[in-house]
Amino acid sequence: MTKLAASAWPKADLAAVGMPSSSVSLAELSTGDLAEAVHAIKNGHCYLDWRLFQFALSMFDHVQAVSKNVAVTQRSILDLEAQTALELQMSLDSTDHFAHALLDDAVCARDRLPAVFSTMRLGLIDRARFHRIVNETQLVRDDETMALIDQTLALQIMGLRGGVSSMSITKTGHMARRLVAEYDPDAEKLDRDRAKAARTVGFQALDSGMAQISITATAEDVRLVRQMLDAVIAGLCPEDPRTKSQARSDAAIALLQRIPFTCRCDSDGCTAQISDVQLDAHAARIVVHVLCDATTLDGGDQCGYLDGYGPISGDHVRQIAEREDAVIHQHDLNDLLEPDPAADPNDDDDLDEAAVHRKGPRPDSPDECRADDARPDPENDENSTPASESAAGTEPPPRFLIAKTAFPSDPYRPNLLTDLVARFLWGTCSIPGCERAAFACDLDHVAEFDNICPSQGGPTCVCNLLPKCRFHHLMKTHLTGFLDDLWIDDHGRYHSSVTTPGGITVELLAPNQWLFPRLADLRCRHQLGQHGTATSSIEDSPQRARTRTAAKHARRRAERQANHEQRAVDQARQQAAEEAAIWDDYEAKRAMGEPPF
Repeated sequence: MTKLAASAWPKADLAAVGMPSSSVSLAELSTGDLAEAVHAIKNGHCYLDWRLFQFALSMFDHVQAVSKNVAVTQRSILDLEAQTALELQMSLDSTDHFAHALLDDAVCARDRLPAVFSTMRLGLIDRARFHRIVNETQLVRDDETMALIDQTLALQIMGLRGGVSSMSITKTGHMARRLVAEYDPDAEKLDRDRAKAARTVGFQALDSGMAQISITATAEDVRLVRQMLDAVIAGLCPEDPRTKSQARSDAAIALLQRIPFTCRCDSDGCTAQISDVQLDAHAARIVVHVLCDATTLDGGDQCGYLDGYGPISGDHVRQIAEREDAVIHQHDLNDLLEPDPAADPNDDDDLDEAAVHRKGPRPDSPDECRADDARPDPENDENSTPASESAAGTEPPPRFLIAKTAFPSDPYRPNLLTDLVARFLWGTCSIPGCERAAFACDLDHVAEFDNICPSQGGPTCVCNLLPKCRFHHLMKTHLTGFLDDLWIDDHGRYHSSVTTPGGITVELLAPNQWLFPRLADLRCRHQLGQHGTATSSIEDSPQRARTRTAAKHARRRAERQANHEQRAVDQARQQAAEEAAIWDDYEAKRAMGEPPF
């Protein structure tokens, strides 16, 4: 008989795994030190999940080994899984359901997703993210296809993270769902058909005289309903005392019961615009955005992307395109470009086209925002890094240059195609961990736009535009020490980063660059330009009057430039280390008498 011992963790010194020594007072640690400790705990959590799966599998194997008749046992209600789950339930002080779910995930890790399972040991994903992948891939039955998805997912997880990128549970599910839709469209369609057949309306009694209603429907219909509710409550006057959640609840009940939705401000000067005519005008502007390659509409298997939901299969895209309320707009990435003068004028290898399905007009005013409220003042919400027109490095110039990105009459305002690419490239708010849909976000100039002299500020271009939800946009604008950045590496991949006031920096690869595969082959004029070097501090700047906003923008330009220079140094060091490792391996094999190939 084994009696479970008391926890030994409080007595353990975890300094060896990146956490502060138990003898160090937390009050003595900086924000950066605490961030490293939190990151170490996250890595430890992933590693312990990996070990927990291994122990659960070993326990299952042991129960199977001591079973007298496995075949008979497996037909019993008390089969091997139930017996193992009982042991796990007692060991974890958990429920039977939790123990069974843990064992199911562990078996899947061994039999279906061994490569993805190995990334847990590296601290890249935890059990919650692994479980999301299990759910997204559960209907793939072909072993070769499953192995391909497993290997590809593992590589993407390592490429996305690598210690510097961020990947939420939702984006982890997006990765798996896209691969299933591409490699096994039949499984994706079966999964979607089963889910659609299970659509329902649920009712649940709550405490204090309340109850809850839940409606299961297709992603595009739910997205339309949410935007409809937001359009309804947007007409309330500022004095209405309800929160957005409360107002949405009241609006939904009013619409279902076909009763008037009214403002509750009790003011004689109420400015609410919630009459039937006004609500119809709001509803006419509701748009659910879907992007896909033109070949998808012709029957191809290339995935599309539904704003506010994520990747959807080609078959799902075509179903949406066939709706009576769908409007299809064709867009060509060539519309962003001007030919490189050095390119062969007889070579007409055009870019692939992309089909974007949109409904409703684009805002006519440059101050009208796609989010709920008006866009903040550009002087406060956009930031800038001036760039010269000199050629970049020693690489040959690209054949096409991204140049036509803003309206000629308003250089602050991106044109339609630039707006679409910038939003779909990131899919959500660009701050790691925020899942606000891109088309419900502000489109922010990373390097501040200069309204007085646009050529001296950040450009309106895909290399300088990031979607940010209103909360994080305001945080970037007003929070001292909050710094974000956007750059394109030598392979044409788009990266963003955010540095908090505490000095924590997190990087993110554009999650949806797969939507624009040719974008990696293109370069914009600003990308080819070299950032000017900061040679003095803000205090040593030219002696002239400077507003606080201008000083903040100048400081951010200097900080970004320092980050760019440090990034170049780090990349050079990494390349040198990789070359040194290759050479050391060569020398070691030659010393052993083995051929170095």
